Amino acid sequence: MTHDENALRAALTAATASVDPGADVVRRARDGGRRRLRRHRVQVGAASVLTAAAVVSGVVPLLGGGSGTSTVAPPEPAASVPSDLPTGVGADCEHQPGYGYQITPADLPDEVRLLWHDERLDVDQAWPRMETGPCSRGEVSVAGVDADGVIVRLATVTGPEPAGIVPAGTAPGTLVPGPEDDEAGRRDLAWLLPDGQQLRVDADGFTDAELAELAATATLTDGAVDLGDWPAAVGLDYAGEPSPARSTQYTWEVSGPQGSLTVQTAASGSIYGWGLTGDRIVDFGGRPAVLRGPEHLVWSPADGVMATLIVAEGLDPLEVAATVGPVPADDPRLAGADAPTLEETGTAEPEETGTAEPEETATPTS
Repeated sequence: MTHDENALRAALTAATASVDPGADVVRRARDGGRRRLRRHRVQVGAASVLTAAAVVSGVVPLLGGGSGTSTVAPPEPAASVPSDLPTGVGADCEHQPGYGYQITPADLPDEVRLLWHDERLDVDQAWPRMETGPCSRGEVSVAGVDADGVIVRLATVTGPEPAGIVPAGTAPGTLVPGPEDDEAGRRDLAWLLPDGQQLRVDADGFTDAELAELAATATLTDGAVDLGDWPAAVGLDYAGEPSPARSTQYTWEVSGPQGSLTVQTAASGSIYGWGLTGDRIVDFGGRPAVLRGPEHLVWSPADGVMATLIVAEGLDPLEVAATVGPVPADDPRLAGADAPTLEETGTAEPEETGTAEPEETATPTS
């Protein structure tokens, strides 16, 4: 791991503890944050220094991550944000350099600039950002859910991407463990397609034989991952649709002593890619949402947008989330909010990284 990722892991530990949930909820929230962090560097190509900066005090960012990174560059000031930057969704997606831009609330898309209307929650900090990188086809997720709505099996396939984990000369379809394989009981595996591109799966609750079948089944349709009949063959209940290409991601984080809200444009093909086994799928406004413990909720307030809410003990995240909606950029609560400092984000000086997955060094544990 790089120095910045070490700082991020320490900050994630402090952030999850700040809302004082139970130990098991803390662990799973942190694991979910790490998984999203790992995918995010593939999905938008932003540098690790930028993802390290995604931690706001009291906020657990559900970012993605991955094996490949662009050359790290320092965040650009808001004034330098190009006015003609493409949104990076769909056929017009264009490869962009890996930069992070500190922007203003007015620069956010309306569907991302959300806030609770619950008067019990204050706003101390507000942080809008934009990150750019190479186009990515994103991911597709499948899940098995029991009669009580609890996720018992989960797999998320990401790619395609240049081979970064699978050694040269490895036969297509051969599963190769990734750097986080078997962490927290999950499988992190990669394999090559016949054309040499790499796919990757983050799975929990599947046998090795089932994952081998997945690697043999997965293909590309119009450049996006296609799992064919594999979900039905292993008895999965839910399968998300492949997400569109994206090279630009907007992130909006607000927090206060009673809770935090993170909203971002998302490359996930379904809500299940934002869950962990043990989470519960609940109905929220007629759409599925992920409930993790008594205070952590993830839902999709609009197509291509994911929201994560964490509330303090004594508050119901479903009740608070029901009040979340768009707010104008000049909302008085935002005017009085501060941006986080470097000390709060755990951001270090930028450094260059290669395109291969860095070896993990000593990291803080919890």
